[in-house]
Amino acid sequence: MFKLLRSKAKIFYWVIAATFILFLFLGGMTGRGCQAPGTRQLQAGIIATVNGIDISSQQYDYTVRQQTAMLRQQSGGNELTSNQYAMARQRAWDGLVRTAIAEHAIKKRDIGATDAEILDVFQNDPPQEILAGYRNEEGQVDIQRYFADLQNPESDWTRAEQFVRESVIPQRKLYQEITADAAVGDEQVREEYLRQTGRAVAEYMGVVYSGQTDVPEPTADEVQAWYEAHPDDYQQEERYTCQVVRFAKEAAEADWSEIEEFMAEVRAEIIAGDKDFAMAAGEYSDDSSASNGGDLGVFDRNRMVAPFTEVAFSLPVGEISQPVRTPFGYHLIEVLERDADTTTGEIYQVRARHILLRVTPGPETIDLLRDAAGDFRDRVDGTTFVMTAEAEAHDLVSPDPFPAGRDIPTLRQTLSGADWVRLAQHGEVSPVFENDDFMYVVLAGEPLPGGDAPLETVRGQVTLAVRQQKNLATARAKLGPAVGEVQMGTTMAEAATAHDLVHALSDTFTVNSNVQNVGYGTEFNRLAMEGTVGQLIPEVETLRGLFALTPRWIAEVDEDDYLLRKEGLRAALLNREQAEVFEEWMSAQVESADILDLRGRMGAGGY
Repeated sequence: MFKLLRSKAKIFYWVIAATFILFLFLGGMTGRGCQAPGTRQLQAGIIATVNGIDISSQQYDYTVRQQTAMLRQQSGGNELTSNQYAMARQRAWDGLVRTAIAEHAIKKRDIGATDAEILDVFQNDPPQEILAGYRNEEGQVDIQRYFADLQNPESDWTRAEQFVRESVIPQRKLYQEITADAAVGDEQVREEYLRQTGRAVAEYMGVVYSGQTDVPEPTADEVQAWYEAHPDDYQQEERYTCQVVRFAKEAAEADWSEIEEFMAEVRAEIIAGDKDFAMAAGEYSDDSSASNGGDLGVFDRNRMVAPFTEVAFSLPVGEISQPVRTPFGYHLIEVLERDADTTTGEIYQVRARHILLRVTPGPETIDLLRDAAGDFRDRVDGTTFVMTAEAEAHDLVSPDPFPAGRDIPTLRQTLSGADWVRLAQHGEVSPVFENDDFMYVVLAGEPLPGGDAPLETVRGQVTLAVRQQKNLATARAKLGPAVGEVQMGTTMAEAATAHDLVHALSDTFTVNSNVQNVGYGTEFNRLAMEGTVGQLIPEVETLRGLFALTPRWIAEVDEDDYLLRKEGLRAALLNREQAEVFEEWMSAQVESADILDLRGRMGAGGY
C-alpha cells in the first residue's frame, strides 16, 4: 500500500524537521529509544522519568532550543533575558512531561493506527508539520506541490509515515477518546450568538464605589474576624528558602582605561576636523541625547553630578574637554554658551553637549568573574557556604521565602536559580548561574510547607476584602430604598435624584462595551441583553459599583443570520469544550504522574 511513500530520501527530511527531529529524539514520542526492552534502571543521559518513560538530556536540550528560538522570534530577534531562558526551559519540560503522559495513556489504551487511517491522513488531513515544508514565499501552503510529491514514487515518505503512525494518529485518537463526552447544546449556541451580536440600551442608577466617602475603615477586630471566617481564601503554597552569593558584573579598572583611551581618540578626531561633535555624538554616544547631537540644553550647577559640573562650568566656550569620568561612564563635554551674573561674574548656567560612553565589564573581566564564582562554588559545601562567604566578604544575600515560578526575592532575573532551589536538597550548593547583572551561587534551604497564610502576610488582602464588603453594604443601603420606589412606580430618574445616586441612559452597548461608571464587559451588559425591555433588574455589582437597571431597547435576534451561523458557532464551542476537557484530564494526569525529575543535577551553564 505504501509503495508510493517509499523510495530514496529527498525533500521530506527537512520538511517536518521542527517536529520530526524531536520525534526521532523522543524515540517515537518520548524515550523508547533510550532503553532496552525490560530494563528500568536509569541510563547515562536520562534526566527524568514520567510513568516509567525516560526523558533524555538530548530530548530536553533540543526542546529547550526550540522554545528559545520561538521566544526570540516573538521578541523580534532581541536577546532574551535570563528569565526568558528559564521560561523556555519550563515550557520544554512541561511539553515533554505532557508528551510522555500522552504516550503512557496511548500504550495503556492500546491505541494504534491502520494503513488506511495513515493514508487518509496524508490524503485528507495532513499535519501542519508536513505542510510547513510546502509554503510559498507568501507563506501560503502550495497544496498542489504537496499532492504532486505525495504521488511521486521517487519521494521517500518512510519517516513521515512513521511519524503519522506513531505520533499523529495515536494522539488524535487519544484526544477523541478523552473528549468523547463533550457536547454543546442549542441553548449554549444561542447564548454565544447573542454574546457576539447582541446590542442593548439601558437606563440605570447606582452607587459608584470611588465616590463613597462615608464608608468606615475596617477595624482590627473586623479584619481578624474575616480572616478566621474565610481560611480557604488565604492559603499559601509551598515556599522555598535559600541563600545567595552574588558576583556583580562590574567594570574593572582595565575596562575604564580602555574606554578612556577610546574617548581620547574620539576627541582627537573631532579636534582634527575628521568629525564634528554632533556627528561623533550620533555615532558613539550611549546617551539619549545622541540623536540631538549630544545637546543637553541649559542647566545650572545643581543638575549634573559633581565631576561633570566642575568641568562644564570651568571649560571655555567651544573647547572640548578631556575624558571626564563619572558614575555613568566617560564623557567628552563641549560648552556652547554660558551665562554669568553681571555683578559677581559667577557663571550660574551653561548650555553644553556631550558624548557619553558607558563602561561595562569586558570579556576578560567576565571571565575573571566567572572564574571567581566557580572557585567559590568548588571550595564550599552546605556547611561552609555561609562561613566562607562572610570570611571572604562576598555579597551574601538571605532572601525571603518564595513560591515556585518566581524570581528569588529582590534578585531580578533569577528564575533559573529559583527553579534549581525547588528541585534541590536542603544544604545542596548550586552550579554558577548568570544573569545580566551578576553571577550567583545558591545554597538550598529547607522548604516551607503550604497551608494557612499568617494574617500578617495577608493583612492587606484581608483588609481589602473587608473594605469591599463595607462598600457593598453601604451601597446596598443607599440603592435599596430607591429600587423600592421604582418598583412602586416612581421613575428611575426621580428615585436617583432623591437618594443622590448616579443616573444615566446608556449609549448602545455590546457584551464587551464600556458603560459609563459601570465598566467594560461586565455582568451588567449580559443581564441587560438577557432581560426584558421595561423590566427592572434590581441589583448587579461590578468592580466599579452597585447598580439597578432597566433595559430600554434590546436588538432582536436575526433568526436567518443565526441559522446561517449556528453550526459554525457550535463547532467553535465544541472545540473550546473539548480543549477544556482534555486540559482538565491532562492536568489531573500530571498531578498524579510518577515523575522523577533529575534536572537539578544538570550543569546550569550561563542561563
